[in-house]
Amino acid sequence: MIALCLPSLLLLLIPILRLSSVFASSFESVEIQPRIIGGKVSSIKQEKYLVQVTTSTELCGGSLIKPRWVITAAHCVYKQNKDEFKVYGGASDQGGPYAIIRQVDFMAIRPDFNRKTLNMDVAALRLTSDMTGANIETIALSSQSVPARVLVKVSGWGYLTADATQTAKRVHSVLVPVWSRSSCVSAFKGTHRITRSMICAGKLYKKDSCDGDSGGPLVYRGELSGIVSFGYGCASSLPGVYTSVPVIRDWFLRVMEEHS
Repeated sequence: MIALCLPSLLLLLIPILRLSSVFASSFESVEIQPRIIGGKVSSIKQEKYLVQVTTSTELCGGSLIKPRWVITAAHCVYKQNKDEFKVYGGASDQGGPYAIIRQVDFMAIRPDFNRKTLNMDVAALRLTSDMTGANIETIALSSQSVPARVLVKVSGWGYLTADATQTAKRVHSVLVPVWSRSSCVSAFKGTHRITRSMICAGKLYKKDSCDGDSGGPLVYRGELSGIVSFGYGCASSLPGVYTSVPVIRDWFLRVMEEHS
């Protein structure tokens, strides 16, 4: 998720992209900061679809949809060279050990992605070869919206507290409630336009995604329903915002079909 490490007054005004800080230059006054807050240490055995999407300086999450295809947030890869990315699967610890590692040979960002509003914040990555092995599985893309108030699971290696300076070594997960669209729109009124590609989830001040979690999964009933996108602070007075998978599902499937 994109987030800003700024004084508290500014945190109410500037969105936090939930990825690592180097991407800040791509967003006017926006620093990506995703992490799991209020969650618990997990294991890749419980999130076999979860992968790490990394460069030498940045960390995002992603989900394995097919053995050669990963879905992540567009802001994680925007204006980046595909050759710089390494994707890690099957490992609970950040960077391994014992991870299955693949590089990226094709990358697509949804054409209507807007780097300022984060509308349609989704990207498709094709790996150089199939990612298979222990503790690696694919996950289906949900075609149905998540009902309000149900709990969903978010996982990643992002910051564990709002004032942290390092991402987590071991994967964490947290259960957060989904907000109704009307509540989501109302919460961000005057702060950020919530488009049809966005959904809200989180327990205010207590449970949220944060820096380093960008691009990672929001899962409901065993299907991928959301992608970590941005927030205004982490575990703050506003919920986290996620890209709605049912909205972008057809685009992702079409990209896979055309480039497989």
